[in-house]
Amino acid sequence: MVRVTVAALAGAGLVWGATQATGTADATRPRDVRAVTVDNTSGLITQQSLTCTGADVVGTLAVASMPSGWVKASGQRGRLEASGVTGQLSLRPGGTDARALLSGTAGRVVASGGLAAGLVAGQWQLDRGASARGLMVSSCPAPVQSGWFFGGGHDAGRVARLILVNPAETPTTVDAAVVGASGTDRAASVQGVVLAPGERKVVTLGDFGGDLAAAAVHVSASGAGVVASLTDVWLTGETPVGESTSADPESPAKDILIPGVSSTSATPVVRLAVPGSAPAIVRVRVIDGSGAVVADRVQTVAGGTAAAVDLTGLKTGSYAVRVTADESVVAAAWSRTASHGTTDMAWSTAAPSLTAPAGLALPSDIPSGSASLMLVATAPASVDVLTVGASGADSTRAVTVPANQPVVIPLRDAVAVWLRPTGQGALHAAVTVTGHDKSGGYLASVPVQPAMLTQATARLLPARG
Repeated sequence: MVRVTVAALAGAGLVWGATQATGTADATRPRDVRAVTVDNTSGLITQQSLTCTGADVVGTLAVASMPSGWVKASGQRGRLEASGVTGQLSLRPGGTDARALLSGTAGRVVASGGLAAGLVAGQWQLDRGASARGLMVSSCPAPVQSGWFFGGGHDAGRVARLILVNPAETPTTVDAAVVGASGTDRAASVQGVVLAPGERKVVTLGDFGGDLAAAAVHVSASGAGVVASLTDVWLTGETPVGESTSADPESPAKDILIPGVSSTSATPVVRLAVPGSAPAIVRVRVIDGSGAVVADRVQTVAGGTAAAVDLTGLKTGSYAVRVTADESVVAAAWSRTASHGTTDMAWSTAAPSLTAPAGLALPSDIPSGSASLMLVATAPASVDVLTVGASGADSTRAVTVPANQPVVIPLRDAVAVWLRPTGQGALHAAVTVTGHDKSGGYLASVPVQPAMLTQATARLLPARG
């Protein structure tokens, strides 16, 4: 065995080859980072943990294991341990399972042996109350030390809540900078939130002023990493506008793809933030299923600020949004099921580039629920799409994705979806979940994330003198 110390999933820094582990690291307190064991005979990781930030009411935690034929067998028996849920999760290679996630509790899944490689986890919560209503679907990521989230605003009755979890064995200190049109708002921001090992805290960022109408939140941690999510709750008088939770931290980039943006009678909005000090010239393009650019906006955003772009004039449907800029930015798109009445809302966030297998556990028991997968690529790509049904049976189809032309695939009764790129083009993918009851519609969007298999990416802590 070779033991490699890592703290984050793909997208955050240095990559080691799992079969060689030739890199070295200087970390005087190794418990501050997550240990992943790698089997140097099979090349697969044999231990990993994923953390869900939890929900205000009872939710659901679901896990899915990569299809057996997609991952080389490690030869080891698998074991799965979970906390924060009712009962015990049971998982076989290629299977799925779900359990109730206790109210106000973080969920944690620790997999070892043959179940560690290719494990993904997610959570969902369906609020159906008169004052809190919405469908929230999010992933259960590994901890990071820096990430951007979008939510909240200056609208009456709109509140942003930041949920922080420290899954490490040592404390961590978290800052949350709330960025608006004039830069970081110190009154709305939070500094020095100390989390003990294993602790979960909910920080209410509160109602924002007009300068924070397009707020972005930058979460950073010193010491151990942090698992974070931002919940956006909006109630107008006694009418719920909706709820949405984002748990996938965004990193700045010059080219961002956001699949699965819904347009209804309510106008979608793209929020942007520029982390650096230089202004960014940002182009926002909306692409429909035929590949046509149906909206094209260019805006200059000052360094260190946030802004919004209204996507007026779109027909009802599902779109991909591509954001490009001459400076690194972060971006997300907000949608609502209707322009008035009891509704729901969703934040569609940047989807990572997928060059290796990726997967997502899907919600179930949503009233009149349905889910769809959107695939988009900037160069021609091909992918195997495997869906797992409630009975455990799976179905695979080969899909070709033209450049800059989104492909939408209905997921019907699937409880998990897996993607295996088979060509050279990098894919981006997201799942949109909808539903409806007598009060109105439900809406959620979540990007598909890569599954950890044979290599781990590290954002290492500095050595302490």
